[in-house]
Amino acid sequence: MASGFRDIDVRTAAKNQLLAHARRCPDTLVVDELGVAHGAARVDIAVINGHIRGLEIKADTDTLERLPRQVEAYGRVVDCATLIAAERHVAAALPLLPDWWGVVSVHRCANGAVGFRRLRPERVNRALDPMTLTRLLWRSEAVMLLTNLGGDENALGRLRRADLYAELVGATSISQLRGLVRAALKARGNWRDRTRPSSYDGSSRPIATR
Repeated sequence: MASGFRDIDVRTAAKNQLLAHARRCPDTLVVDELGVAHGAARVDIAVINGHIRGLEIKADTDTLERLPRQVEAYGRVVDCATLIAAERHVAAALPLLPDWWGVVSVHRCANGAVGFRRLRPERVNRALDPMTLTRLLWRSEAVMLLTNLGGDENALGRLRRADLYAELVGATSISQLRGLVRAALKARGNWRDRTRPSSYDGSSRPIATR
């Protein structure tokens, strides 16, 4: 039973066990509390490499009150998602999740440590919202991307943020947009919990710095 496990207990164990390989990969960003729609919601742990993966944690001390709104928010921006939930939450959470969400239960091991059991694998989210996806970008990133797509930087700099996002959605396919957003996120150098080179030219890959 996962009695007594807090969010920080589950989050730390998930990073050390479930995300150990991802955290060692130089082309993968693992970041806490990724804001969605300018902070309207947050992804507990985001894993960004060839896709955006969201992990939502419901520890024993949490409730499921906000889960429906969180599921909706995740569905607009992540390619796949997993709920990591204390055993006592699993039965009530399952009806609230789309079938593309994976499910991992949390239990207490014999030595008292946090253990995980995969109950359902992730599937691909087919309902990304391009406009919400672009809102993961800073204004300066949107200007840079549009400039690299042939736009006039001075004119773009005068546009409102919402108009920049609309321009970017109109100028790209969903596949191209997904790649550009992922690359911009990975290229940021001032995440709270991880430092990355910030040299980025707006193409589909960050520029390597050595």
